[in-house]
Amino acid sequence: MPQADNLTQNAKEAFINAESGAVIVFPEGRFDMADTLTFDADSDGDGTPVNNITLMGYGKEKTILDFSDSAGGDGIFVQNGKNITIKDIGVYEAANNAIKLKDTDGIHIKSVATVWEGELDEGNGAYGLYPVECQNVLIEDSYVRGSADAGVYVGQSSNIVVRRNEAVENVAGIEIENSTHADVYDNVATGNTGGILVFDLPIGNGLYGSTVRVFDNDVTDNNTTNFANASANPAGVHIVPPGTGVIVLSTSDVEIYDNTITGHNTTSVAISSFYLADENLGYSNPTYQPVIDDGWKAVPRNIHVHDNAISDSGAAPEGAFIEDIISAYVANYGAFPAVLYDGLGELVANAGIDASTTGAPFGPEDRVCAENNGDTSYGQVYGTDPADSGNFDGSMMPQARLFFEVSQSDLLSCSTPLARLPASSATINGTAYGCGSSESGDPSASSCLL
Repeated sequence: MPQADNLTQNAKEAFINAESGAVIVFPEGRFDMADTLTFDADSDGDGTPVNNITLMGYGKEKTILDFSDSAGGDGIFVQNGKNITIKDIGVYEAANNAIKLKDTDGIHIKSVATVWEGELDEGNGAYGLYPVECQNVLIEDSYVRGSADAGVYVGQSSNIVVRRNEAVENVAGIEIENSTHADVYDNVATGNTGGILVFDLPIGNGLYGSTVRVFDNDVTDNNTTNFANASANPAGVHIVPPGTGVIVLSTSDVEIYDNTITGHNTTSVAISSFYLADENLGYSNPTYQPVIDDGWKAVPRNIHVHDNAISDSGAAPEGAFIEDIISAYVANYGAFPAVLYDGLGELVANAGIDASTTGAPFGPEDRVCAENNGDTSYGQVYGTDPADSGNFDGSMMPQARLFFEVSQSDLLSCSTPLARLPASSATINGTAYGCGSSESGDPSASSCLL
């Protein structure tokens, strides 16, 4: 493999000296990189970043930067940017994250590969494509493999389009976390532990999620053993049960539709409040008081799962996070639901037990609804009606009921469907992309019509 001492140094110098409009091209070949390539677009701290920078190679299989022996943690790290394009390049074997971007407005990642080769291992880097605290993010036509957290992760960001990517053999294939106005469509998520995740975690920086659409994706055979490192966060991806298609945790205003979700050993779609992640959740717990005051919501509302092709689910359910729930369903019904809702947060909200944590009782616009998902099974762990004494034990604590329907009748059924969520878009260099734009020539235009 070519030595890259000069390439590493030359790239660093090019990053330092880049002026607005610069195009930095990496050569064809596979190169050993000696250190993280850091680009600070506002290195002088005057609040005016250099603008419209392109980092590119000759193709994601032709230009490969190998960070196996790098002294740094990340592969490429961009911060304080404005209109950054990264394309046609592969980043392999980074210790921490392959391509991380922070505090950047306008990100276009196109035809990029982030890869950890060989056996899947907790020692792999955490994230492949990793924009955090960014705005206007477009990730398309890329390939991610081997991340010990998430292959494609967009966190604490807004105005997001993730389309036509392939996420293979990561813990989480694609994850939208604590983010608003995100469209995830026309992607393939296969061979991961969990296919697509929409999470809202108590991070305490005022950035929390809503308005996320997940549609027209191929979410298939995500049954890989969870190889994430254990996390102090009770809802880190280490809790994701192997064999899960789509998970919604705490995030409100999520629409999941027109996806193919098949071949999952545990469950196809899971929707949960944070109460399942941490039984000590509550406003009286000093761990959660500050983040609840900061605006975090623990209970998902307005979740609409409709018109998906769901099949081949629950053949061999597993996962330490829901081990008791799995055991109880299998013991009582000999099966595990393909669509599973915890119901606990809704029950607690409707009962007014912990209003500071849950918010007000659910109204019609807050419902968790599902329809037209094929002949598939549904489950709900807790009832949601506080007037039903069966939903509480003798001490008036919520009591699991383990409802199950082989074919949907009443569970998650809404007499009036929820309103559709608005399309999202990302604006980069003055051009808007995605279903919420007037973009022309988009290969995924048919997905936007769904």
